[in-house]
Amino acid sequence: MNTAICIDSLLSRDDSTFLLELVLMIYPNSEIYTIAHKQGGILGQIETRSIVSSYLTHKASQKDVLKKSFWILPSAVKGIPLHSSITKVIVLSRGYVHGMNLPTHVEKELYIMEWDSLDQEKTGWQKIFAPFVNDWREKALRQFPRIAVSSEALKKRLDLPNAEVIAPTYRTEEYPFVRDEDHNFSFEHHLIYTHDLTENDFRTIVKILLSHNETIRVMGPFDHLLKVKEDFPQIDFAGDHCEATSAMYSHQARVIWDFSKSFFPSRAFGALATGRPVIVSDTVVNREFLKEGVFFLQGFASAEIEAVYQNVNSTYLSFDRKILRRLGLKWNERLFKSRMVKFLGRNRDLHQPE
Repeated sequence: MNTAICIDSLLSRDDSTFLLELVLMIYPNSEIYTIAHKQGGILGQIETRSIVSSYLTHKASQKDVLKKSFWILPSAVKGIPLHSSITKVIVLSRGYVHGMNLPTHVEKELYIMEWDSLDQEKTGWQKIFAPFVNDWREKALRQFPRIAVSSEALKKRLDLPNAEVIAPTYRTEEYPFVRDEDHNFSFEHHLIYTHDLTENDFRTIVKILLSHNETIRVMGPFDHLLKVKEDFPQIDFAGDHCEATSAMYSHQARVIWDFSKSFFPSRAFGALATGRPVIVSDTVVNREFLKEGVFFLQGFASAEIEAVYQNVNSTYLSFDRKILRRLGLKWNERLFKSRMVKFLGRNRDLHQPE
């Protein structure tokens, strides 16, 4: 059986590319189809595969190529050429690639990781095409007899009562656990991730923390925070690094602040895996997955931030680090792969040549 695995884009590494790598382990001889691919932008086993992409790939040097091409996404996706030898298609969709033209005789499985990977309100003049694009991608769901989604929230959002919920995972092996007896933890700093955090909101958080003489360490992209970095030279901006480096900072953090807008709270789970509590936005997805060791922030008003800070400051020593570790590892790679194997019918496929 010749298998194709489809994903929206391969421009840089993120949670979706890790899930793709796990599915590639299940189907080791499969080809990859995508809307846009930046050669060398992913590395690893993905780049060793045959990758077929749409005509938008020539713009792949632009990080926001999909947003800038929003109005022609249906055309680009439908134009991705599926090889005639393909008999099985697995789509890992972030809201668009599932609209490929797939022959009726091809076996199809759809896993919807995310639906709002593009903020349509930030597509500029192109948002006038939103009704057309959204109608196209909603109708494209009909070609899949079996659908799985990444969360109960997404299942409800898309009104897919028969969809199976398969929770995603993250790189748990990158978050080793340092036992209390092996290290004298002092929990002297607050670790703040900058992903999806605006300059104004970041500034409000650090002002409050500094007013309490807290040590602040920052991880993630910070080109949009250069003015804050200049105004507060005492803040340690570590840069945007891999999960293993994040874990080094997490271990001794009093708490980790993470406001990433993602279909799965992987950074928050990574923090829990190191035995530390987290502060996250009060969203439906975060409420679904994060049950303990978490503080929910409803907004970025100074009073809200001060209140959650006081709550953290009075409780951070009371958390059992081993319990937080177990919570952080709940949605692990092994569970994700086993559930995907069952959903994709891989046990049946093993009896057929791939």
